[in-house]
Amino acid sequence: MHRPLVILSHVTHAAVTEGFLPAARKRGLSVVLISDHAQEHRRLLATSDFPAQDLLILECDVFNPLAVIELINAHGLRPAAVFSNSDHLQTATALVAETFNVPGKDWLMCHWAKNKAVMRERMQDLGLPGPWFHVLTAGSAVPDDAVFPLVVKPTQGVASLDVRLCHNADELSDYCARFWQQQPGRALLLEAYMEGPLFTLETLGDGQRLQAIGGFDVSLSPPPHFVELAARWNGSLSVNHRAGALAQVAAFGINFGVCHSEFILTAEGPVLVEINYRSIGDGREFLLDRLLPQGWFDRILGVHLGEPLVDAQPGLAQALVHYLVADTPGRLQQASSSFRYEQDNHWSDYRALREIGDDIHVSHSNKDYLGVLRLIAPDTASLDARFAATLADLRWVMA
Repeated sequence: MHRPLVILSHVTHAAVTEGFLPAARKRGLSVVLISDHAQEHRRLLATSDFPAQDLLILECDVFNPLAVIELINAHGLRPAAVFSNSDHLQTATALVAETFNVPGKDWLMCHWAKNKAVMRERMQDLGLPGPWFHVLTAGSAVPDDAVFPLVVKPTQGVASLDVRLCHNADELSDYCARFWQQQPGRALLLEAYMEGPLFTLETLGDGQRLQAIGGFDVSLSPPPHFVELAARWNGSLSVNHRAGALAQVAAFGINFGVCHSEFILTAEGPVLVEINYRSIGDGREFLLDRLLPQGWFDRILGVHLGEPLVDAQPGLAQALVHYLVADTPGRLQQASSSFRYEQDNHWSDYRALREIGDDIHVSHSNKDYLGVLRLIAPDTASLDARFAATLADLRWVMA
C-alpha cells in the first residue's frame, strides 16, 4: 500500500463514508480507516465501490493516540496524512499527525476548542468578548454572582444534548439533579444567557492563513431548549458580521484544517459560542460539497495532504437546510421516503433519518431529527417557493 490517508473514526458517519472516502478515491489515495467500531465500518463499506485493495479497516481504541501510533507502526505504514472528522477525536488525531510529521492541527488547540469551559477560559485570557461563566461539579454550590437566566450544558457535549435555559436557581437545581443522576461526575458549564440570533462561520486554514468559506443563518427552537431547525447559507447575519467573526476565531488560534464556529449576535456585537474543530454536519456538509465550485470534502483533505489554500470561489446560488424534528415521543407510523430532484439549476434532496416503526425518544437535541431537506436554487424567490412546495409534500405521523 502506497503512503495512505489514515482516517480515525468513532461510530460510522455519512460524512466519512459518503464524503471523505469518495473524495480520497477520486484522488487515487489508499485509505487506512482506524476505528473502535471497525466491524460496523466493514459491514457498511462492504457494498461500497471503494477498491478493496485500497481500503484497510483496523480496530483500535482511537481515543488513545499511543495505541493508534503503535498500530500504525505495527503495520509498517507511513501515512501521507492523518485525519478525523469526529468531534471526539481531534486531539488524538493531531497528536498522531504530529508523531508522523504530517500536516495537522495543534493538539492543544483541539483540546481548548473541545472543552467548552477551557474554551471560555482561553477567550477570557485573550480578551475576547464572552458571557459570565462558571464550571459546576456535583456537590459544589452555585456562585453568588450567578447571572440568571443562564444556559447550562455539559463541558464536552455535542449536538445540543442536555443544553437548557434556566431562569432561576430552582430550575438549575432540578436540572443538575436529573443530569448528575444520569451522568455522575460530569462537569457542567454555566453561561449567562446571550439573547440574539445565531449564525455560523465555516473556515479552512493551511497553517499560514485562515479563510472564511461562508456561513449559515440558523433558526433555533424556542427556549428552554436550543435545537437547530433550519439554516440559510450566506444569510444577511453571516455575511454582515463575517469579518468580526473571523477575527475572533483567528485570535483564538485556529489556523489549520476545517472549523465550524457558532456566534450569537448580541446588542454589543457577535460573541463566539462554540468552536467545533471539524466540518459542519447534520447534512450541511453535503450541501456545501454541491454548492461550492471547489467542493468541500476534497478541499479539506487537500490541506491535510500539504496543499496550500487557494482563494475561495463563492457559490452564487442560494441554499438552505430544513430539519424535520420530532416534538413528541412515539412510534413513527408514516414517513416520507428519501428522494432527490434536479432540474433547471434547482436541486432538492430529502434524506429520511428514521424509518417507519422506529421508536422516537425526544431528547430536545439534534438527535430528534426525523429527516433533513436540502435545497439549492439560483435566487431567493425561487428557493423559498421550492421550499414551501416541497415541505408541503413531506409527511410524517407519530403514534
